[in-house]
Amino acid sequence: MTMMRIGAAMALAALTAGLAPPATAQSFVNYECDGGSQFELALFPDTKAAFLQLDGKSVRLPQFVSLSGTRYRKDGITIWIKGDRATLRRAGKRIECAAR
Repeated sequence: MTMMRIGAAMALAALTAGLAPPATAQSFVNYECDGGSQFELALFPDTKAAFLQLDGKSVRLPQFVSLSGTRYRKDGITIWIKGDRATLRRAGKRIECAAR
């Protein structure tokens, strides 16, 4: 599945689930991480949430307070974004990633 289709599917799922109003501007960012892993993040500013596409699953991560950058967290998964860099934490591991 192409990244464009994945992004469109994530946006459609969010809209049909009532998680984002139709007029919400969103952005999709692809990240490549150390060790070769990758993920896609859809950001919906009006919902203060991000939708993470990782390992074939989509997870809604609410935004949390951060002194610098932007942080999203839920169920043991944390994404911290600062500039074009992101840190993904899950299963007790920390992975550094860069937007591509």
